[in-house]
Amino acid sequence: MKIGVDAQTLLGDNAGVAYYTRGILKEVLRQDQKNRYNLLFFHPFYRKFNQIFERSDNFHYGIEKTIPYKVFYKLHKLGIKIPLEIFFGKHDLYFFPNFVVYPHRLGKSVVVVHDLAFEKVPQYVQDKNVRFLKKFVPRSLSEADHVVVTSEYTKADVVEIYGISEDNITVIYPGVDLEKFRPSSPARISQVREKYGLAKPFILYLSTLEPRKNVLSIIKAFAGFNNKKGYQLVLAGKRSWQDREIFEKVKELGLEESVVFPGYIPDQDKPDLLSAAEVFVYPSFFEGFGMPVIEAQACGTPVIASNVTSLPEVGGNAAVYVDPNDADGLTRSLEEILSSSSRRENLAKMGLANVRRFSWENSARNLIQVFERV
Repeated sequence: MKIGVDAQTLLGDNAGVAYYTRGILKEVLRQDQKNRYNLLFFHPFYRKFNQIFERSDNFHYGIEKTIPYKVFYKLHKLGIKIPLEIFFGKHDLYFFPNFVVYPHRLGKSVVVVHDLAFEKVPQYVQDKNVRFLKKFVPRSLSEADHVVVTSEYTKADVVEIYGISEDNITVIYPGVDLEKFRPSSPARISQVREKYGLAKPFILYLSTLEPRKNVLSIIKAFAGFNNKKGYQLVLAGKRSWQDREIFEKVKELGLEESVVFPGYIPDQDKPDLLSAAEVFVYPSFFEGFGMPVIEAQACGTPVIASNVTSLPEVGGNAAVYVDPNDADGLTRSLEEILSSSSRRENLAKMGLANVRRFSWENSARNLIQVFERV
């Protein structure tokens, strides 16, 4: 079987959809020597193309050099349907890992829906993305032969909102790389502390600084923490839309000396920073999965997360859950965990056990089975 993969997202930052796509495809290409894969890119000739995966006999890169992706994307938004066959030839099946099925004349299709935040909490999604997804996701789900989602929570949303049959939906969790995300050595922890100027024990948030992640509640909770003078609050991650409130709130509460904004954290530093934290906090309002939770658990770090959407499904019995609208409740959870070394050790132990549920090997095996069934 010849399978075309919409791999455009792999040219961006390795986060979110790109992280999922890269992780699962790498393992699919390793496991599946029966089918042949064509990774499809719109990549103008004047840009150097860097290979994403090591060469193998079971896949190749299909690169369209004459038309930029932005042009193809805009034409699609305008309703001008140009079949992928014009650029990349025929395929037996297409895999679309980024919400949207693009036009094709022949072949089956499998699409991944990572969450329905644009439907459930549009106030936390940029307007342009809400408009695009509300228009094209329903069409894509009606056209696709099968739908993959990243949690049982999102599966229920897809059934409820779009009326898709449960038989046409498969939950395939992301995996966590346990060779990379694992408790770091004291030496590496010391190095990462020095690199980011972390002289005190610290509470960590690590994700994009955006409204949906509820960073303001973390700041409010830290402000109410009785022993905050003994800790630093590290809000790590790249800046995003509507993040000005975050910095203003820190100033308003007089926390400039205690709150650290290290910015985007390179992949190689994430496990060490997670391992160095006393506790990881993730009180997000809405998640389709919640990758930072299991990455923190894999590093042996206690986790406090929201008690809503997919997060209890992902964190299992190995996290402490709070109402994302209750900053005082988050403060109480911080005080409980940070005042008890035995509690932290127990959460760390349970977290390390929980993450064994999530492996790219299993994810890829399940996806290959979907391809074969479709």
